[in-house]
Amino acid sequence: MSAIKSYLEQITEKINENEIIAFDNHPAAYKIIDQLFYNGIKISVISYSTDIIKYVAKYTNFNIILSNGVVSSEYHIIIGTDVAQTFSKYRISRYFAAMPYMADNSLYQTIPEVAEIQIALKQSADQFLVINRPEFLNTRLAHDFIHIGDF
Repeated sequence: MSAIKSYLEQITEKINENEIIAFDNHPAAYKIIDQLFYNGIKISVISYSTDIIKYVAKYTNFNIILSNGVVSSEYHIIIGTDVAQTFSKYRISRYFAAMPYMADNSLYQTIPEVAEIQIALKQSADQFLVINRPEFLNTRLAHDFIHIGDF
């Protein structure tokens, strides 16, 4: 666990004031948010996760960039055609992504609405970081999943 903690600390040390950072919902994202707040680095946060948005609003003084959309109570996310379009207009410094599946060097998603947003965030980000360990996917089944991009 200390190796992961050290890695997250190294990442947060490279983040500067006023950067726009995108987060998917994952425990490591909360740790990064907490560390940035503790270090006094004020950022702007982009997320389609209502859990991340709620946490940032409640526990930090960070700016939050929101998009029009509909809240999916099943997945705790904001979805809709405006979400990906809105997020793609920003120059995002880093995108901390949670990807469910990988095959070889490719990353995959199963939820079409999330895939659309993740692709837009990945394309808009200067740096793309996967903060979870995706499950391995049999390459023969990959055609049934939505390709997000490569490592």
